[in-house]
Amino acid sequence: MYGGDLQRQKMLFALADTVALLAAGVLALRLHDPRQLAVQELGALNPLALALGIIGIGVLWVGVFHACDLYRMRNGGAREQVAIIKGCSIAMVLTLLVLFLVHQQNLPRLTLAAAFALSIVLVTIARAATRACLRRWYANPHIAVPLVVMGFNNVGHYLMDQVLDGPSHYEPVGFLDPAPAAGREYRGLPLLGAPERLPELCKTWETLEVAIAMPGASHELQERIIHLCDAARVHWWIVPWMLHSLATGLKVDLFGAIPLIGPRRSNIAGLNYVLKRAFDVIVASVLLLLTGPVMALAALLIRLTDGSPVLFRQTRIGRHGKPFELLKLRTMHRDCSDNPHRDYVRQWIRNGAAAATSTRNDDAGGTLYKLAQDNRITPIGRILRRFSLDELPQLFNVWRGEMSLIGPRPALPYEIDHYTDDQRRRLEAVPGITGLWQVSGRNRLSFAEMVRLDLEYLEDWSLTGDLKILLRTVPTLLRGSGI
Repeated sequence: MYGGDLQRQKMLFALADTVALLAAGVLALRLHDPRQLAVQELGALNPLALALGIIGIGVLWVGVFHACDLYRMRNGGAREQVAIIKGCSIAMVLTLLVLFLVHQQNLPRLTLAAAFALSIVLVTIARAATRACLRRWYANPHIAVPLVVMGFNNVGHYLMDQVLDGPSHYEPVGFLDPAPAAGREYRGLPLLGAPERLPELCKTWETLEVAIAMPGASHELQERIIHLCDAARVHWWIVPWMLHSLATGLKVDLFGAIPLIGPRRSNIAGLNYVLKRAFDVIVASVLLLLTGPVMALAALLIRLTDGSPVLFRQTRIGRHGKPFELLKLRTMHRDCSDNPHRDYVRQWIRNGAAAATSTRNDDAGGTLYKLAQDNRITPIGRILRRFSLDELPQLFNVWRGEMSLIGPRPALPYEIDHYTDDQRRRLEAVPGITGLWQVSGRNRLSFAEMVRLDLEYLEDWSLTGDLKILLRTVPTLLRGSGI
Protein backbone atom coordinates (compact mmCIF):
# COMPACT_ATOMS: atom_id res chain seq x y z
CA MET A 1 0.00 0.00 0.00
CA TYR A 2 1.48 3.31 1.09
CA GLY A 3 4.88 1.92 2.11
CA GLY A 4 5.90 0.90 -1.40
CA ASP A 5 4.76 4.23 -2.81
CA LEU A 6 6.78 6.07 -0.16
CA GLN A 7 9.91 4.27 -1.36
CA ARG A 8 9.28 5.42 -4.92
CA GLN A 9 8.66 8.99 -3.74
CA LYS A 10 11.92 8.96 -1.78
CA MET A 11 13.78 7.82 -4.89
CA LEU A 12 12.22 10.61 -6.96
CA PHE A 13 13.12 13.26 -4.39
CA ALA A 14 16.67 11.89 -4.15
CA LEU A 15 16.97 12.12 -7.95
CA ALA A 16 15.59 15.67 -7.91
CA ASP A 17 18.07 16.66 -5.18
CA THR A 18 20.96 15.15 -7.15
CA VAL A 19 20.04 17.05 -10.33
CA ALA A 20 19.64 20.28 -8.34
CA LEU A 21 23.04 19.86 -6.65
CA LEU A 22 24.75 19.16 -9.98
CA ALA A 23 23.12 22.25 -11.47
CA ALA A 24 24.25 24.32 -8.46
CA GLY A 25 27.87 23.25 -9.00
CA VAL A 26 27.78 24.00 -12.73
CA LEU A 27 26.13 27.41 -12.22
CA ALA A 28 28.61 28.34 -9.49
CA LEU A 29 31.50 27.65 -11.85
CA ARG A 30 29.87 29.74 -14.57
CA LEU A 31 29.12 32.69 -12.29
CA HIS A 32 32.34 32.93 -10.26
CA ASP A 33 34.92 31.47 -12.59
CA PRO A 34 34.65 33.76 -15.66
CA ARG A 35 38.06 32.79 -17.03
CA GLN A 36 37.27 29.09 -16.53
CA LEU A 37 40.49 28.49 -14.58
CA ALA A 38 38.88 26.04 -12.19
CA VAL A 39 37.22 24.24 -15.10
CA GLN A 40 40.60 23.89 -16.81
CA GLU A 41 42.16 22.47 -13.64
CA LEU A 42 39.33 20.00 -13.24
CA GLY A 43 39.61 19.07 -16.91
CA ALA A 44 43.28 18.24 -16.42
CA LEU A 45 42.40 15.52 -13.92
CA ASN A 46 42.05 11.88 -14.86
CA PRO A 47 38.51 11.50 -16.30
CA LEU A 48 37.81 8.37 -14.25
CA ALA A 49 39.03 10.00 -11.03
CA LEU A 50 36.95 13.11 -11.78
CA ALA A 51 33.81 11.04 -12.45
CA LEU A 52 34.29 9.01 -9.27
CA GLY A 53 34.87 12.21 -7.31
CA ILE A 54 31.65 13.79 -8.59
CA ILE A 55 29.69 10.60 -7.85
CA GLY A 56 31.24 10.38 -4.39
CA ILE A 57 30.33 13.97 -3.53
CA GLY A 58 26.79 13.40 -4.82
CA VAL A 59 26.42 10.30 -2.65
CA LEU A 60 27.79 12.29 0.32
CA TRP A 61 25.24 15.07 -0.09
CA VAL A 62 22.29 12.71 -0.59
CA GLY A 63 23.45 10.69 2.42
CA VAL A 64 23.51 13.84 4.56
CA PHE A 65 20.03 14.77 3.31
CA HIS A 66 18.84 11.30 4.30
CA ALA A 67 20.37 11.72 7.76
CA CYS A 68 18.52 15.05 8.09
CA ASP A 69 15.22 13.22 7.40
CA LEU A 70 14.62 15.15 4.19
CA TYR A 71 13.21 12.04 2.53
CA ARG A 72 10.51 11.83 5.17
CA MET A 73 9.55 15.44 4.39
CA ARG A 74 7.78 15.71 1.07
CA ASN A 75 5.01 18.21 1.83
CA GLY A 76 7.14 21.37 1.87
CA GLY A 77 6.78 24.03 4.52
CA ALA A 78 9.11 25.72 7.00
CA ARG A 79 10.28 22.46 8.58
CA GLU A 80 11.52 21.13 5.26
CA GLN A 81 13.24 24.44 4.45
CA VAL A 82 15.11 24.38 7.75
CA ALA A 83 16.17 20.78 7.04
CA ILE A 84 17.43 21.79 3.56
CA ILE A 85 19.57 24.59 5.00
CA LYS A 86 20.89 22.29 7.72
CA GLY A 87 21.64 19.47 5.26
CA CYS A 88 23.41 21.76 2.76
CA SER A 89 25.50 23.31 5.54
CA ILE A 90 26.66 19.96 6.93
CA ALA A 91 27.31 18.54 3.45
CA MET A 92 29.34 21.59 2.41
CA VAL A 93 31.53 21.33 5.52
CA LEU A 94 32.13 17.64 4.82
CA THR A 95 32.88 18.43 1.16
CA LEU A 96 35.50 21.00 2.17
CA LEU A 97 37.05 18.43 4.50
CA VAL A 98 37.20 15.84 1.69
CA LEU A 99 38.75 18.37 -0.72
CA PHE A 100 41.37 19.19 1.91
CA LEU A 101 42.20 15.51 2.49
CA VAL A 102 42.64 14.82 -1.25
CA HIS A 103 44.67 18.03 -1.74
CA GLN A 104 42.13 19.69 -4.03
CA GLN A 105 41.95 23.23 -2.61
CA ASN A 106 42.20 25.25 -5.81
CA LEU A 107 38.50 26.00 -6.20
CA PRO A 108 37.86 29.74 -5.55
CA ARG A 109 36.13 30.47 -2.26
CA LEU A 110 33.50 32.56 -4.02
CA THR A 111 32.70 29.58 -6.23
CA LEU A 112 32.20 27.34 -3.19
CA ALA A 113 30.08 29.99 -1.48
CA ALA A 114 27.96 30.38 -4.61
CA ALA A 115 27.57 26.60 -4.86
CA PHE A 116 26.38 26.49 -1.24
CA ALA A 117 23.81 29.26 -1.74
CA LEU A 118 22.61 27.89 -5.07
CA SER A 119 22.26 24.40 -3.61
CA ILE A 120 19.75 25.66 -1.06
CA VAL A 121 17.76 27.57 -3.68
CA LEU A 122 17.80 24.90 -6.39
CA VAL A 123 17.06 22.00 -4.03
CA THR A 124 14.04 23.94 -2.74
CA ILE A 125 12.83 24.58 -6.30
CA ALA A 126 13.49 20.99 -7.40
CA ARG A 127 11.52 19.54 -4.50
CA ALA A 128 8.60 21.92 -5.15
CA ALA A 129 8.59 20.89 -8.83
CA THR A 130 8.71 17.21 -7.85
CA ARG A 131 5.72 17.67 -5.54
CA ALA A 132 3.77 19.42 -8.32
CA CYS A 133 4.57 16.61 -10.77
CA LEU A 134 3.52 13.96 -8.24
CA ARG A 135 0.20 15.67 -7.58
CA ARG A 136 -0.44 15.98 -11.31
CA TRP A 137 0.53 12.35 -11.85
CA TYR A 138 -1.64 11.08 -9.00
CA ALA A 139 -4.59 13.04 -10.37
CA ASN A 140 -4.71 10.60 -13.32
CA PRO A 141 -7.84 8.44 -12.83
CA HIS A 142 -5.97 5.35 -14.03
CA ILE A 143 -3.43 5.72 -11.20
CA ALA A 144 -5.51 7.04 -8.31
CA VAL A 145 -6.57 4.41 -5.74
CA PRO A 146 -9.92 4.99 -3.95
CA LEU A 147 -9.57 5.02 -0.17
CA VAL A 148 -12.10 4.73 2.63
CA VAL A 149 -11.13 5.60 6.19
CA MET A 150 -12.81 3.35 8.73
CA GLY A 151 -13.45 5.56 11.76
CA PHE A 152 -15.03 9.03 11.86
CA ASN A 153 -12.89 10.36 14.71
CA ASN A 154 -9.87 12.58 15.37
CA VAL A 155 -7.43 9.90 14.22
CA GLY A 156 -9.42 9.25 11.06
CA HIS A 157 -9.60 12.98 10.37
CA TYR A 158 -5.85 13.39 10.82
CA LEU A 159 -5.20 10.44 8.54
CA MET A 160 -7.45 11.96 5.88
CA ASP A 161 -5.59 15.27 6.26
CA GLN A 162 -2.34 13.51 5.33
CA VAL A 163 -3.95 12.05 2.20
CA LEU A 164 -5.49 15.37 1.13
CA ASP A 165 -2.52 17.61 1.89
CA GLY A 166 0.46 15.53 0.75
CA PRO A 167 1.43 13.87 -2.55
CA SER A 168 -0.39 10.56 -2.57
CA HIS A 169 -1.90 8.20 -5.13
CA TYR A 170 -5.03 7.85 -2.98
CA GLU A 171 -8.36 9.41 -3.95
CA PRO A 172 -10.44 9.73 -0.75
CA VAL A 173 -13.99 8.41 -1.01
CA GLY A 174 -15.24 9.08 2.51
CA PHE A 175 -15.62 7.50 5.94
CA LEU A 176 -17.28 4.46 7.43
CA ASP A 177 -18.07 4.21 11.15
CA PRO A 178 -19.84 1.69 13.43
CA ALA A 179 -22.05 4.54 14.69
CA PRO A 180 -22.99 6.47 11.53
CA ALA A 181 -24.97 9.70 11.65
CA ALA A 182 -26.68 11.17 8.63
CA GLY A 183 -25.31 14.38 7.15
CA ARG A 184 -21.91 14.30 8.82
CA GLU A 185 -18.81 15.07 6.76
CA TYR A 186 -15.18 16.18 7.09
CA ARG A 187 -13.53 18.48 4.56
CA GLY A 188 -16.29 17.71 2.09
CA LEU A 189 -15.97 13.92 2.48
CA PRO A 190 -19.15 12.24 3.74
CA LEU A 191 -19.72 9.64 6.40
CA LEU A 192 -21.01 6.86 4.13
CA GLY A 193 -22.50 4.59 6.77
CA ALA A 194 -21.60 1.52 8.81
CA PRO A 195 -18.73 -0.93 8.01
CA GLU A 196 -21.29 -3.38 6.58
CA ARG A 197 -21.59 -1.09 3.52
CA LEU A 198 -18.06 -2.09 2.45
CA PRO A 199 -19.13 -4.84 -0.04
CA GLU A 200 -21.51 -2.34 -1.67
CA LEU A 201 -18.73 0.24 -2.02
CA CYS A 202 -16.43 -2.39 -3.55
CA LYS A 203 -18.90 -2.81 -6.41
CA THR A 204 -18.51 0.90 -7.23
CA TRP A 205 -14.75 1.10 -6.66
CA GLU A 206 -13.12 -2.21 -7.60
CA THR A 207 -9.64 -1.24 -6.33
CA LEU A 208 -10.90 0.20 -3.04
CA GLU A 209 -8.52 0.17 -0.06
CA VAL A 210 -9.37 0.68 3.61
CA ALA A 211 -7.45 2.42 6.39
CA ILE A 212 -8.84 1.31 9.76
CA ALA A 213 -8.41 4.24 12.15
CA MET A 214 -10.15 3.17 15.37
CA PRO A 215 -7.35 2.68 17.92
CA GLY A 216 -9.81 3.00 20.83
CA ALA A 217 -12.23 0.35 19.57
CA SER A 218 -12.46 -3.09 21.14
CA HIS A 219 -10.45 -5.96 19.72
CA GLU A 220 -13.68 -7.77 18.83
CA LEU A 221 -14.88 -4.81 16.73
CA GLN A 222 -11.55 -4.41 14.98
CA GLU A 223 -11.41 -8.14 14.23
CA ARG A 224 -14.94 -8.00 12.80
CA ILE A 225 -13.95 -5.13 10.51
CA ILE A 226 -10.82 -6.97 9.37
CA HIS A 227 -12.94 -10.03 8.56
CA LEU A 228 -15.27 -7.79 6.54
CA CYS A 229 -12.28 -6.45 4.56
CA ASP A 230 -10.91 -9.94 3.96
CA ALA A 231 -14.31 -11.23 2.83
CA ALA A 232 -14.59 -8.33 0.37
CA ARG A 233 -10.96 -8.94 -0.77
CA VAL A 234 -10.03 -5.38 0.19
CA HIS A 235 -6.44 -4.40 0.99
CA TRP A 236 -6.52 -2.93 4.50
CA TRP A 237 -4.18 -1.13 6.88
CA ILE A 238 -4.80 -0.47 10.55
CA VAL A 239 -3.76 2.15 13.06
CA PRO A 240 -2.43 0.00 15.94
CA TRP A 241 -3.88 0.03 19.41
CA MET A 242 -0.73 -1.36 21.13
CA LEU A 243 2.64 -0.28 19.74
CA HIS A 244 4.60 -1.98 22.55
CA SER A 245 3.55 -5.52 21.60
CA LEU A 246 3.70 -5.76 17.81
CA ALA A 247 3.46 -9.24 16.33
CA THR A 248 6.53 -10.56 14.57
CA GLY A 249 6.57 -10.30 10.79
CA LEU A 250 4.77 -6.94 10.81
CA LYS A 251 6.09 -3.60 9.66
CA VAL A 252 5.23 -0.09 10.83
CA ASP A 253 5.03 2.78 8.33
CA LEU A 254 4.44 6.40 9.30
CA PHE A 255 1.66 8.34 7.58
CA GLY A 256 2.41 11.77 8.96
CA ALA A 257 2.63 11.19 12.71
CA ILE A 258 0.37 8.10 12.67
CA PRO A 259 1.90 4.60 12.54
CA LEU A 260 0.31 2.03 10.23
CA ILE A 261 0.89 -1.72 10.53
CA GLY A 262 1.17 -4.12 7.62
CA PRO A 263 3.08 -7.26 6.60
CA ARG A 264 6.87 -6.92 6.45
CA ARG A 265 8.13 -6.91 2.88
CA SER A 266 11.42 -6.71 1.07
CA ASN A 267 13.51 -3.66 1.95
CA ILE A 268 15.22 -3.88 -1.47
CA ALA A 269 12.98 -1.36 -3.20
CA GLY A 270 13.15 2.20 -4.46
CA LEU A 271 16.44 3.92 -3.74
CA ASN A 272 17.70 0.81 -1.93
CA TYR A 273 17.27 -1.21 -5.13
CA VAL A 274 19.20 1.43 -7.10
CA LEU A 275 22.05 1.37 -4.55
CA LYS A 276 22.21 -2.42 -4.57
CA ARG A 277 22.16 -2.59 -8.36
CA ALA A 278 24.95 0.02 -8.67
CA PHE A 279 27.01 -1.90 -6.10
CA ASP A 280 26.48 -5.14 -8.07
CA VAL A 281 27.50 -3.64 -11.41
CA ILE A 282 30.65 -1.97 -10.06
CA VAL A 283 31.89 -4.95 -8.01
CA ALA A 284 30.95 -7.53 -10.67
CA SER A 285 32.83 -5.54 -13.32
CA VAL A 286 35.95 -5.42 -11.15
CA LEU A 287 35.71 -9.13 -10.32
CA LEU A 288 35.27 -10.04 -13.99
CA LEU A 289 38.51 -8.22 -14.81
CA LEU A 290 40.36 -9.88 -11.93
CA THR A 291 39.04 -13.41 -12.43
CA GLY A 292 39.01 -13.44 -16.23
CA PRO A 293 42.35 -15.33 -16.50
CA VAL A 294 41.16 -17.90 -13.91
CA MET A 295 37.94 -18.53 -15.85
CA ALA A 296 39.89 -18.84 -19.11
CA LEU A 297 42.30 -21.40 -17.59
CA ALA A 298 39.45 -23.41 -16.04
CA ALA A 299 37.57 -23.40 -19.35
CA LEU A 300 40.67 -24.64 -21.16
CA LEU A 301 41.14 -27.51 -18.66
CA ILE A 302 37.49 -28.54 -19.00
CA ARG A 303 37.79 -28.49 -22.80
CA LEU A 304 40.98 -30.58 -22.79
CA THR A 305 39.85 -33.19 -20.23
CA ASP A 306 36.14 -33.62 -20.97
CA GLY A 307 35.42 -31.78 -24.21
CA SER A 308 32.62 -29.32 -24.92
CA PRO A 309 30.52 -27.60 -23.77
CA VAL A 310 32.59 -25.63 -21.28
CA LEU A 311 29.63 -23.79 -19.77
CA PHE A 312 26.73 -25.44 -17.97
CA ARG A 313 23.47 -23.58 -18.61
CA GLN A 314 20.49 -24.19 -16.39
CA THR A 315 17.09 -22.56 -16.06
CA ARG A 316 16.60 -20.98 -12.64
CA ILE A 317 13.84 -18.89 -11.13
CA GLY A 318 14.64 -15.24 -10.58
CA ARG A 319 12.89 -12.26 -9.05
CA HIS A 320 9.08 -12.52 -8.94
CA GLY A 321 9.27 -16.02 -10.42
CA LYS A 322 10.80 -14.93 -13.75
CA PRO A 323 13.02 -17.69 -15.24
CA PHE A 324 16.55 -17.00 -16.46
CA GLU A 325 19.55 -18.99 -17.70
CA LEU A 326 22.18 -19.43 -14.98
CA LEU A 327 25.78 -19.87 -16.14
CA LYS A 328 28.40 -22.11 -14.49
CA LEU A 329 31.57 -23.83 -15.52
CA ARG A 330 30.64 -27.45 -16.25
CA THR A 331 31.76 -29.76 -13.45
CA MET A 332 29.83 -32.93 -14.35
CA HIS A 333 30.11 -35.36 -17.22
CA ARG A 334 27.93 -34.58 -20.22
CA ASP A 335 24.30 -35.75 -20.44
CA CYS A 336 23.99 -36.54 -16.71
CA SER A 337 20.50 -37.09 -15.35
CA ASP A 338 19.19 -34.62 -12.77
CA ASN A 339 16.92 -37.23 -11.10
CA PRO A 340 19.24 -37.60 -8.03
CA HIS A 341 19.08 -33.86 -7.47
CA ARG A 342 15.29 -33.80 -7.90
CA ASP A 343 14.95 -36.50 -5.24
CA TYR A 344 17.36 -34.64 -2.96
CA VAL A 345 15.44 -31.35 -3.32
CA ARG A 346 12.11 -33.05 -2.60
CA GLN A 347 13.49 -34.69 0.57
CA TRP A 348 15.26 -31.52 1.67
CA ILE A 349 12.13 -29.37 1.46
CA ARG A 350 9.68 -31.93 2.82
CA ASN A 351 11.77 -33.65 5.49
CA GLY A 352 13.85 -30.74 6.74
CA ALA A 353 17.18 -32.50 6.18
CA ALA A 354 20.40 -30.54 6.04
CA ALA A 355 20.96 -28.69 2.78
CA ALA A 356 23.60 -30.91 1.14
CA THR A 357 22.99 -34.15 2.99
CA SER A 358 20.51 -36.98 3.19
CA THR A 359 20.29 -40.12 5.30
CA ARG A 360 21.08 -43.51 3.83
CA ASN A 361 19.36 -46.65 5.17
CA ASP A 362 22.34 -48.97 4.65
CA ASP A 363 24.08 -47.69 7.77
CA ALA A 364 22.64 -48.18 11.23
CA GLY A 365 23.74 -44.78 12.27
CA GLY A 366 22.72 -43.03 9.07
CA THR A 367 25.83 -41.88 7.19
CA LEU A 368 25.85 -38.58 5.39
CA TYR A 369 25.77 -38.60 1.60
CA LYS A 370 27.12 -35.39 0.05
CA LEU A 371 26.16 -34.36 -3.45
CA ALA A 372 29.71 -33.06 -3.91
CA GLN A 373 30.90 -36.72 -3.78
CA ASP A 374 28.63 -37.68 -6.69
CA ASN A 375 30.48 -39.86 -9.23
CA ARG A 376 28.99 -37.73 -12.01
CA ILE A 377 31.49 -34.97 -11.12
CA THR A 378 34.69 -34.81 -13.17
CA PRO A 379 38.16 -34.61 -11.52
CA ILE A 380 38.54 -30.99 -12.67
CA GLY A 381 35.00 -30.35 -11.50
CA ARG A 382 35.85 -31.42 -7.95
CA ILE A 383 38.61 -28.82 -7.77
CA LEU A 384 36.41 -26.11 -9.24
CA ARG A 385 33.59 -26.93 -6.82
CA ARG A 386 35.86 -27.03 -3.79
CA PHE A 387 36.84 -23.39 -4.28
CA SER A 388 33.53 -22.38 -5.94
CA LEU A 389 35.36 -21.41 -9.13
CA ASP A 390 32.53 -22.96 -11.14
CA GLU A 391 30.34 -20.08 -9.93
CA LEU A 392 32.46 -17.36 -11.56
CA PRO A 393 30.45 -17.14 -14.83
CA GLN A 394 27.49 -16.05 -12.71
CA LEU A 395 29.18 -12.64 -12.61
CA PHE A 396 27.82 -12.27 -16.15
CA ASN A 397 24.34 -13.00 -14.76
CA VAL A 398 24.93 -10.25 -12.21
CA TRP A 399 26.10 -7.83 -14.88
CA ARG A 400 22.95 -8.55 -16.90
CA GLY A 401 20.70 -7.95 -13.88
CA GLU A 402 19.45 -11.55 -13.61
CA MET A 403 21.34 -12.14 -10.36
CA SER A 404 22.91 -10.14 -7.55
CA LEU A 405 26.20 -10.68 -5.75
CA ILE A 406 24.25 -11.16 -2.50
CA GLY A 407 20.78 -12.63 -2.26
CA PRO A 408 18.69 -15.80 -1.85
CA ARG A 409 19.91 -18.97 -3.55
CA PRO A 410 18.44 -19.13 -7.11
CA ALA A 411 15.65 -21.70 -7.09
CA LEU A 412 15.14 -24.49 -9.64
CA PRO A 413 11.81 -24.70 -11.53
CA TYR A 414 10.96 -28.13 -10.07
CA GLU A 415 11.91 -26.89 -6.60
CA ILE A 416 9.24 -24.19 -6.33
CA ASP A 417 6.54 -26.80 -6.98
CA HIS A 418 7.09 -27.87 -3.35
CA TYR A 419 7.01 -24.33 -1.89
CA THR A 420 4.32 -23.09 0.45
CA ASP A 421 2.92 -19.56 0.04
CA ASP A 422 5.22 -18.24 2.78
CA GLN A 423 8.27 -19.88 1.21
CA ARG A 424 7.51 -18.19 -2.12
CA ARG A 425 8.29 -14.85 -0.49
CA ARG A 426 11.99 -15.58 -0.98
CA LEU A 427 11.33 -15.01 -4.71
CA GLU A 428 10.69 -11.30 -4.06
CA ALA A 429 14.40 -10.51 -4.50
CA VAL A 430 17.00 -11.00 -7.20
CA PRO A 431 18.82 -14.29 -6.38
CA GLY A 432 22.48 -14.07 -5.35
CA ILE A 433 25.77 -15.85 -5.93
CA THR A 434 26.24 -15.87 -2.17
CA GLY A 435 23.99 -14.86 0.68
CA LEU A 436 23.22 -14.88 4.38
CA TRP A 437 22.27 -18.57 4.43
CA GLN A 438 25.45 -19.60 2.58
CA VAL A 439 27.80 -17.95 5.07
CA SER A 440 25.69 -19.21 7.98
CA GLY A 441 26.34 -22.89 7.25
CA ARG A 442 25.38 -24.01 3.77
CA ASN A 443 25.63 -27.77 4.38
CA ARG A 444 24.14 -27.71 7.87
CA LEU A 445 20.90 -25.80 7.37
CA SER A 446 17.45 -27.20 6.79
CA PHE A 447 15.28 -25.72 4.05
CA ALA A 448 13.10 -23.96 6.63
CA GLU A 449 16.19 -22.36 8.21
CA MET A 450 17.39 -21.22 4.78
CA VAL A 451 14.03 -19.60 4.02
CA ARG A 452 14.04 -17.87 7.41
CA LEU A 453 17.49 -16.39 6.71
CA ASP A 454 16.45 -15.35 3.20
CA LEU A 455 13.40 -13.49 4.51
CA GLU A 456 15.46 -11.93 7.29
CA TYR A 457 17.92 -10.70 4.65
CA LEU A 458 15.13 -9.20 2.49
CA GLU A 459 13.39 -7.43 5.35
CA ASP A 460 16.56 -6.05 6.98
CA TRP A 461 18.63 -5.35 3.85
CA SER A 462 21.35 -2.69 3.95
CA LEU A 463 24.41 -2.00 1.82
CA THR A 464 26.56 -2.44 4.92
CA GLY A 465 25.00 -5.86 5.43
CA ASP A 466 25.89 -6.85 1.85
CA LEU A 467 29.50 -5.82 2.43
CA LYS A 468 29.65 -7.91 5.61
CA ILE A 469 28.29 -10.99 3.83
CA LEU A 470 30.77 -10.47 0.98
CA LEU A 471 33.65 -10.26 3.45
CA ARG A 472 32.44 -13.38 5.30
CA THR A 473 32.36 -15.24 1.99
CA VAL A 474 36.09 -14.74 1.32
CA PRO A 475 37.38 -16.94 4.22
CA THR A 476 34.92 -19.66 3.20
CA LEU A 477 36.36 -19.67 -0.31
CA LEU A 478 39.95 -19.69 0.93
CA ARG A 479 39.23 -22.70 3.17
CA GLY A 480 37.97 -24.54 0.11
CA SER A 481 34.58 -25.28 1.67
CA GLY A 482 32.55 -23.57 -1.05
CA ILE A 483 29.89 -20.91 -0.68
